[in-house]
Amino acid sequence: MSVAMLGSLLQREVMDAAMVGVVVALLDTVTCSTIAYVDRRLKGCISVPSANVYLADDRVIQASELKVGMRFQVRKGDAIPADGTVVSGQAAVDESRVTGEARPVDKDKGSKVRSGSLMHSGFLTVTADAEVDASFQNRIQDSVQQAKNTMSGTQEIVGRFAEWYTPAVIAIAVIVAIVRDDFKQFLVIIVAGCPCALLGAAPFVHAVAIAVLAKKHRLLVKETSALESLARIRWLGIDKTGTITTGHFELVHIASVSSWTENELLRFAASVERKDRHPLAQSIVQSYTGCAAAFAGNSSLPDAKNFKREGRCAVMGAVEGHWVAVGNADYLSLQDLDLDGRAAELHKEWSPKGSVLFVVVDEEIAAVIVMADAVRGQARGTIGKLRSLGIQPVLLTGDKGPAAQAAAAAAGIEEVHSGLLPEDKTALVLKASWRGNEKEVLAPAGRGPMEVGFIGDGLNDCPALASANVGIVMQEIGSQATFDAATAVLQGDLGELPAVVVVARRTQRLVVANILLAMALNCTVIAAAAVGSVPLWLSVVADSGGLLAVLANSLWPLCWRVQPVPDESGRQVTSTGGNVGFAVRAGAAGP
Repeated sequence: MSVAMLGSLLQREVMDAAMVGVVVALLDTVTCSTIAYVDRRLKGCISVPSANVYLADDRVIQASELKVGMRFQVRKGDAIPADGTVVSGQAAVDESRVTGEARPVDKDKGSKVRSGSLMHSGFLTVTADAEVDASFQNRIQDSVQQAKNTMSGTQEIVGRFAEWYTPAVIAIAVIVAIVRDDFKQFLVIIVAGCPCALLGAAPFVHAVAIAVLAKKHRLLVKETSALESLARIRWLGIDKTGTITTGHFELVHIASVSSWTENELLRFAASVERKDRHPLAQSIVQSYTGCAAAFAGNSSLPDAKNFKREGRCAVMGAVEGHWVAVGNADYLSLQDLDLDGRAAELHKEWSPKGSVLFVVVDEEIAAVIVMADAVRGQARGTIGKLRSLGIQPVLLTGDKGPAAQAAAAAAGIEEVHSGLLPEDKTALVLKASWRGNEKEVLAPAGRGPMEVGFIGDGLNDCPALASANVGIVMQEIGSQATFDAATAVLQGDLGELPAVVVVARRTQRLVVANILLAMALNCTVIAAAAVGSVPLWLSVVADSGGLLAVLANSLWPLCWRVQPVPDESGRQVTSTGGNVGFAVRAGAAGP
């Protein structure tokens, strides 16, 4: 623009110079306001409360202020801010986001706890063994700004194109000036050929799309290249625990092996478990008070007297004149109770599917219960939608075959790989990237040409997350390692995933539209100036107006409405050998 104004003044075209200055000032004001608006939306895309740590002396500090040797307290629902050693208390700790193991782990004095684990129940006082590297809030803010500044593949291509496009425009301008002896049209072509709108075609859209994904769909994209890859993925590896499943246990089977009915035995078990804090106990109580009691017409539970816990293997108490115990196979061994007949058959059949418990009434095995990690309500709908988008979902899990197959069947996933180590997941991700390629049989080391993704939530998923073109970690607080390994962080429900893919694909189409728009405006003015006479101010309007048009077109993602997959499926609890059947819906207290 300075060249245009200086050239006009040298030709003593004061009015043209003044018009150029006014037009540039107005368009720059609008452009800067638009960019500032997008930047504000980007900075405020995710709001995560700062992490507080409650010390043993009742002081409250920020997580970043926690030092080695300090004692802090964690309660039910809290995230453990740093690795440490338990000093006092008892609790069940959910380590699924760190280790991938769904079943909560009991912790007491002397136990080690890991940063990123969740307190499922209980209360602990912990001595910090390590400092908090950085708060999750700061990592999110840094990553949002980093994503804004990273360069995508499209931007790199446009940048390389501009390297020869600009010299070509200058050459055309020189030729026109010499052939037509018209210096003014030389200035018009130079101004019209400025690649500002072309270079801004992709980054403007990406910045707005990143803000929209974070604000509306709770997906934090850490690299713009991941946004482009997300639009092109055709294969998605999915972890089981905490991803397809909730990471929380539910009652899925109960069978009576005595004269008692399933309803009566579940009522006895819930009465005893109601006084325990273990997560499995809470699931048993909820399964009865939620639906079974409504079916039986009685939602009240009798009081369990003389309640006591037998280590980590059983709880027991007197219920309506009967001594009732709920425990695992270790408890049966301690009590010299023979596991045979129908109970032994069910134990063998159900053990691969989850945690098997026994209800013992008056020192006789009365029922067998199996607790399993529940599949997310929106999992099946999400998988179906991903498949309709042309993405092949594949379950990759370290769990045993029967449990993996059961979860896959419930979610609608056809291809399953179970019993995998972290390096096995990585190998399968890399192998998938060579599908359809002539080198597929050889499967060379490294990533292939096909875009692949992986979604998980545990520390054991880090290698696979880092190997995929798009590594998505489902994480609300999680560990530093999983956050760093992933290229995107999904803080919402699994049902957001298809919507995220749709937004990514729309974003890519919008980038192409912006590039075509910028090139069309530039080429039209250049062609008109080469064969005719174009006012200099009109060239300025075409250049700055083109940039403004690209900016305005880039705001379309703010108007998009893409609905996530709803949580619509309940999980069936079956009764074997009895006359009762009922359904339990996670988080619900009714049929």
